[in-house]
Amino acid sequence: MNKERLECIVSGLNRYELTGLEKRFVQSVGQYFKEKSMLTEQQESILEGVYREKTGFIRNAVFSRLG
Repeated sequence: MNKERLECIVSGLNRYELTGLEKRFVQSVGQYFKEKSMLTEQQESILEGVYREKTGFIRNAVFSRLG
């Protein structure tokens, strides 16, 4: 994952209410990226999953109102 993608996901997640565990994970992933300039595949997968979950809820709510 590159820096721009990470920043995009973190910025997007900041618009949603995250659980304490999600907040800590996002913070730790950000710190890890600062130190290593990369994420592990597992970190990327979890981060993308949290992002999909949060944005998918809103997307589904919008589509259900339209349909």
